[in-house]
This record gives sequence, structure tokens and C-alpha cells, in this order.
Amino acid sequence: MMSSTMQLCPGSFRDSAGQVFFSHNSVVRTIHKNFSHSWQACVESGFLQHAVEQGLLLPFKEVEAVAGAWKTLESPLLPFVSYPYEWSFGQLKAAALHTLDVLDAALAHGLILRDATAYNIQFIGSKPVFIDFLSFEPWQKGRPWKAYGQFCRHFLAPLAMMALCGKLLLNWLDGLPLSLVAQLLPSRTRLMPTLALHIHMHAKLENKYADARTATKKLKQTSFSENTVPNLSQALRLAVEKLHLPHSLHTQWGDYYTDTNYTEAAARDKKTWIETAVGNIAGEKSLAIDVGANTAVYSQFLASVYKQVLAVDVDYLAIEKLYAQLAQQENKNILPLVIDFCNPPAAIGWNNEERLSFLERCQADYVSALALVHHLRFTGGIPLPQIVRCLAGICKKGGILVFEFVPMEDSQVQRMLAARSDETFSDYTMESCLSAIEPLFTVLEQHPVAESVRTLFLLQKN
Repeated sequence: MMSSTMQLCPGSFRDSAGQVFFSHNSVVRTIHKNFSHSWQACVESGFLQHAVEQGLLLPFKEVEAVAGAWKTLESPLLPFVSYPYEWSFGQLKAAALHTLDVLDAALAHGLILRDATAYNIQFIGSKPVFIDFLSFEPWQKGRPWKAYGQFCRHFLAPLAMMALCGKLLLNWLDGLPLSLVAQLLPSRTRLMPTLALHIHMHAKLENKYADARTATKKLKQTSFSENTVPNLSQALRLAVEKLHLPHSLHTQWGDYYTDTNYTEAAARDKKTWIETAVGNIAGEKSLAIDVGANTAVYSQFLASVYKQVLAVDVDYLAIEKLYAQLAQQENKNILPLVIDFCNPPAAIGWNNEERLSFLERCQADYVSALALVHHLRFTGGIPLPQIVRCLAGICKKGGILVFEFVPMEDSQVQRMLAARSDETFSDYTMESCLSAIEPLFTVLEQHPVAESVRTLFLLQKN
């Protein structure tokens, strides 16, 4: 029987092949009888074992079938579940190429991907991994790849928009509509062979054959060779690989650590105090969240103490640089994410339950909020009590928050307020900061940063 502690994944209802459940330390996936033929073909082909051994597919094992299931699989619980609209350009590109790697491996074993959603990819550190074991079926050579359009919507279209039009949130659950992207992309992309074919021409054909009856009739009249899908995979790989963020791209905080008001002594004092404080923390050390991580100067240290570190920042260029660095290092426990804490990703999908909000997914043993509070207060307009309450919400009971208070007289604050001299912000004081902290946290330590007007707090959630 199914354990009462298992929870159904809200988004798994769309898959007719099976369902996903979460237990305390694993993910359980049931397989319905109607998918038995495809699953047997996957097992007998040797693809699943090959994909796991090559690191393409998340490891799993077959366990005793739960009530009502034809078969049941169990896989490790991921350190953290992230979504495509939280990834940098480099992460989405890596996820796209990984999906094509999985497709190519499946084709070599006589199988094909039956869907190509970006939600089938998760990151373990800097490495993408495919997580949906039921996304494969026998390849009928000479038939088109039915997930081609989904791949273009989930990967190629948003990558093209980010590379050629700047940042774009992936807030469409099934990827970006190609007709919209074709209108938004610069006209010169019609002369780029890969985008002309896979975006512009693809959008035209979608519009022309929007009626499923017309499309089905046309497909029956069209012949495909057995090389069509492998060639299509290579063409899509070329299209993805050709896309890059422009070298001229610049954001306000992308080069934060080359434009800071810390003296060398202040930076050293801050780093030494944090490392000592973190080193003395007892208890569970599973998840740490570095909010406003920028290029992750402190996330790197946290990764030596905590099993999983989320390095989150609103600046997508800073996160892009960080991901490139982590990918080169093959880092396994720092996950960079583009998160605007003034507007964190909300729950979306059917009944607002398919994809959980970012804050719902965060229950951390340690939260770091360094050089953050003044940005939230003066740029985001968030009052101090609201900021502290939000940080408390992503911190477990008994968890630790390291909080940096940056007062009005700080030069960075003065720079931010240069054009807002008519506002007093009388609520932004050390006294009001402590007043916001005390109902939710116990102050374990308070440390004035050397050669600075800033103060660090070591707090424990009540």
C-alpha cells in the first residue's frame, strides 16, 4: 500500500503514463498499465541503463509496486527543484543541449522522446540531468518528431529572445508561442538560416495548419526518411549553439565586486566574521540560501559547509557569469538562480499548483542576506518588517539568518538616494531594524564591520 507520508506531485496529472509522489527522502513514480509496452521497449533496448551510466538520466530503481500501479520506480530526492524561468541564459542553453543529447542517445537505441518540455530538466549544481523516465517510446522511423514544436517553444524561442532581444521571463507554462516570438525577433533573424527555419517558418506552418484535421491530412501526405529526426536533432543543436548573449550586455550589478565601497580591511573583516560564525553553527546543514549572491563570493564558502547552496540574485548577467564559472569547475552543490526578491516567482499552472512558488520551495537551514536590505528598501520600496518576515519565511525553525544592516550614511545608500533627496525614510534606522527582528529571531551576535558603518547580525529563527 502507498505510505500516508507520500504526497502527490501536483503537476503529474498531465502524464497519462504514470504519476509522481514525494516521500521523505525519495521520489516515487508509478507506471500505468497502458504504458507497459513502451516501458518494456525502453528496458529491453538498454537505453535506460546507458543513460544513467552516462549521467544523462537521473538514477532510479524498480521497487515493489504500490497499490493500483503496474510498476513503481524510486529515485533520489533532488536537493532543490528549480524551474526554467529561474535559470540564466547559460543554464537554459545547457538544458537544451542536454535534451538533445538525451534524444540522440534514445534514437541510437531505437527510442524517441515523446515530449521535450524544459521541466524535464533539473540541475544538480551546474550539471543538467533529465528526470522523466516515462518520456520515451519506440521510434517509428519515417515518422516526424512530435515534440519538435515543444522543443522550439521551450528552448530555442526563449534562447533566441534572450540573445537578440534581451531578458524575457518564461512565464508561459508550455514555452513561448512561436507566432509571438517571430513578431518580436529582429527582422534580420529571417536571414539567419536556423532561426528562419525553426522559428519563422515554423510559426507560419503552425498558423497555416492550426486546424488539427488539416495538419493530420498534410502529415499523411508527407514522406519522411529514417534520417529525418537525427538530422533535425543536429540542426537544432546547431541553432542552439549559435546563440550567445551579446558581449556589450551590461547590468547595474553585473560587476558589483569591482564597484563596491568596501575597503580591503572591511571586506576581510566581514568575510572572516561570517566564516567563523558559520563554522560554529550546529545542527542540520542541508540547504543554504545566499540571497543577493551576485557572483557568489560567499556562496563558494557556504558550499564547503552545506550540502546544497542556492545563489540567487535579481541580476541575470551576474548569475550568467556565475553559472559559466561553476560549469567550468563542474560544481556539484551551488545552484545559481535568477530571482527578484521583490517579485519572486509565484505558483503557476493549473489551479496555481503545478509549479510551486519559489518561497514555498525554500526551507533553509541557513539564509544569508548580505548587502541586500537597502536594495529591497530603497529600490523595491519594501518596509523593514516585511523584509525580515519574508526572510523568516524561507528559514526553518531554529535556522540561521545572517543579516547585514546598511545604514543611511553608507555611501552606496547615498548613491542610490541621490535622485530621491525629497524622501526621508525615517523608518529606516537601526532601532527599527532591531524592532523588526526581535519578534521572529533571537540575536546571537552583532558585529560592526571594520572601516564601515555597516552591521552584521547572526540570528536564529524562533
